[in-house]
Parts: sequence; C-alpha cells; structure tokens
Amino acid sequence: MLRTPTPSSMLLASALLFCAFSSQAASKHCPVLIDQSDKANILDYAQRANDGDACAQYNMGYQYYTQQDYRESERWYSKAAEQGVSRAAFDVAMLYRDNLLPGDDSERKRWLNQAAELGLVLAQVELGIDYLDNPGDQEERYQAMHWFEQAAEQGNVQSQYLLGSLYWTADSGVQFSSSDDERAMHFGSDDSKALYWTCKAAQNNHAPAQFSLSEAYGNGTGTPFNRTQAQLWLELAASNGSEEAKEQLDDSDMPWYSRLENWGKRQMIDETAECPDVELEATEQQASY
Repeated sequence: MLRTPTPSSMLLASALLFCAFSSQAASKHCPVLIDQSDKANILDYAQRANDGDACAQYNMGYQYYTQQDYRESERWYSKAAEQGVSRAAFDVAMLYRDNLLPGDDSERKRWLNQAAELGLVLAQVELGIDYLDNPGDQEERYQAMHWFEQAAEQGNVQSQYLLGSLYWTADSGVQFSSSDDERAMHFGSDDSKALYWTCKAAQNNHAPAQFSLSEAYGNGTGTPFNRTQAQLWLELAASNGSEEAKEQLDDSDMPWYSRLENWGKRQMIDETAECPDVELEATEQQASY
C-alpha cells in the first residue's frame, strides 16, 4: 500500500506546495448563470461587466459566444481572465483552437498556458498533451511531465496515468543529463514514481492504469513479481473496459481442463488488488520545476 508521509515531511510538503501554487491562489471560479431568455438579466450582467465584475465579464463572454459573436466573446473572456478567471483564459484558447478567431497556434498556447498557470486542470492536461507531440525533445518532455504533475496533484486521473507512463524506465524516459540538473533528477526515469502515479489512477478505476499495474506485477517491474496481484488488477482492468485485459483473460481457445484449472485458481484467491509498497518523499513529489 502507499505509505502515509510523516508529519514533518507533510509540513515541508505543504510549504513547497504553497510556493508551487502561489500563482494559482488568484484563480477564480465563475459559474454561467446568465439567463439568455431574460433581456433584463442580460442588461444587468452587461452593466456589472462594464463596472469590472469578473464573473459578469465571464458570463458576457459566454453570452456572446452563444450568439456566435466571437470577437466580443474574446473581449469579455479576456477581461475576466485578467482578473484571474482561469476558465475564461481556457475558453479564449478554445476559440483559437476551433479557428473561430484569426491567429496562429501561438495565441491558443498563450491563453492555454495562462489558464494552466492559474491552476485549471483542463488546461494543464491539454498543455501536457500538447508537449507530448514531440516526445523526443527533452525540454518538451519535461514540460509535459510538469503539467501532468500539476494536474495529477489535483486528482486528475488521466494525468496521473500519463505521468506514471512517462516515468517507466522500460519506456525510455528522460535520463539524468547532469547531477546538477534538478529537473532531470525530478523527471528522470524512475519505476517507483511510475508505480506511485499509475496506482493513483488505478485506484480511481482507470482501466489502462490497472492493466499497466497488472503488467508491472506480472513482470516484476519496480516491484517484486506477484502473480496474484497481477491477476487481480488484470480482472479489474477487464471489468472497467480494457480490451487488452479482456484478451488476456479470454481462455475460450484453451482445452476444457485448462479453463477449469484457471477457474479453480481464481476461486482460491483470497486477496484484494493492492498497490505496490512504494514510498516517495512528499517534499520531492510536491517540488515545483
């Protein structure tokens, strides 16, 4: 099982986490509440937006977006983003992504980066995937892992799995380029970190992560070989829709006595699927790069 950090390490981790996310503290959440069927309500939002209310500005951005007035939508979203509304910055990025505004991809990335810096998980995941487009570039791989880590620490399951997959040594992860290169040390290939994040995702019923964990147990990668745990995670992955896991469990082509033997073995398992016993320094996990 994953070990709980000691109180002292948690204290240090909290301090580092505060520093790492200090820029995110200004992030503001604004729900869409504008009533598009009520002209008086729209006028009220417009007045409040002109008076500088960030959430009203975000709602006006949404209002103009639904009216397909994308320039006005960008204008109001931008004003809201300037006041820390992370979703507003993300929505501007989406306007550029969908070619609803003129401009090259640098505009999309600029707004996406702003939303990610403000702590929006959606933006952090998309930015991480962006950087994965060129996995052979060490700098871009660092950036991908950085943003996946930010989202993973906020509980995003997809990022937990992707971050874990980039740490596997068998997957030719980033190697230490220098003992003085802190990012290389932090994001270098490390099966313990791969297991840590993969298990986080697996515990949240992410089928690919469960299948990956089954393979780790089955191959003894980063953790001692454990046939039972490999089987348990494989069955969980299959139950959550993993086609690879289903194929491995399919014994329909086997002789009847082999199928009976497999069935008997499964009935004898008196364990539950568990994560490997990996311990990561809390301070190192929360470091900002």
